[in-house]
Amino acid sequence: MSDLIPVGYISGLNVRKRISRQQPKGLPIVNMGYNELPYPPSARVQAAIAETAKQANRYGNALCTDLREALAAQHGLNADNLICGNGSEELLDVVARCFVRPGDEIVISQYGYIQFSMIANRLGARLVQAPEVDFTAKVDHILEAVGAKTKLVFLANPNNPTGTMLPKEELTRLVQNLPGDVVLLLDLAYGEFVGADYCAGVHVLVEEHDNVVATRTFSKVYGLAGLRAGWCHAPGAMMGGLYAARGMGSVNAFAQAAGLAALKDQDIVDRSVQQIVTERKRLVGELKGLGLTLANSHTNFVMCAIPGDDGSKANALTEYLFDEAGIIVGPVREPGLERFVRFSLSLPEHNDLLLANVMAFLRSVH
Repeated sequence: MSDLIPVGYISGLNVRKRISRQQPKGLPIVNMGYNELPYPPSARVQAAIAETAKQANRYGNALCTDLREALAAQHGLNADNLICGNGSEELLDVVARCFVRPGDEIVISQYGYIQFSMIANRLGARLVQAPEVDFTAKVDHILEAVGAKTKLVFLANPNNPTGTMLPKEELTRLVQNLPGDVVLLLDLAYGEFVGADYCAGVHVLVEEHDNVVATRTFSKVYGLAGLRAGWCHAPGAMMGGLYAARGMGSVNAFAQAAGLAALKDQDIVDRSVQQIVTERKRLVGELKGLGLTLANSHTNFVMCAIPGDDGSKANALTEYLFDEAGIIVGPVREPGLERFVRFSLSLPEHNDLLLANVMAFLRSVH
């Protein structure tokens, strides 16, 4: 396929430029740039963390036994096919190190999660990016990108930074047509914002195929980004290699205790999802009404751009929001997306502040 986008070991990889200076007006900072949940941990989670602090001199369980069993019970899975890690990011790296060697190829979609590029760079692998359509991965393009040297396909679904996703039927088609010796990793970091049924369908794909794995995290919908706990569902034959590649005891005792407690607060989690989805629909409608270009987000963040911008207005908007309102948003640095700004959905009052200042900025540049 002539329009595949091959990327060298590190070409096209840009470190995100975050605002780090003082807020000029002394305003409180509203950080909407990291895809975090705006709600604090529940009372149950906070109590679990406090109780664990009394035994901070003790290691956490190296195998995360209780946490894996709780995850297995909640999702109807076999705990022996689960492995926990220091956030799902560690597990992305663990899976890649098990299957990829220098000179091998990793296939991702054109605007795939930036960590995929970083992993390829660390492993000395060649990254091949399959073109997207409307900022969304295309199964046919991914399959055409797979070659003799392909060992791994990374697909974040929903994706970061675009927020777009493929339906379950397309994931199934991808799995069915992928060579059996190529591993497909489906990253569900934002899966809960799509729904439990969707996530369950991905786990079925893992159970039915020897080359499919799924990663998930407590950092997003469970609001435990600061503690770093994630998990991976993989075929049983892979588990020995995954444990050998993972750091010993990489999930600390606080993260394990908080994760266990959070799983008992599913009603709170469900309410958080509903609140975020409601706010997303509201802001998307408002921003479209202002004439902005938006990717079709299925996550807790939105990626938008001013039509006709070459990236200069995106940078100016980022600075304006910080200077005038104390809001931090994420300028998108992936090649081809430089004209976009990405922001997390936050509390309604924060979202209103963002919207008001976007409107003010647009008035100032027109």
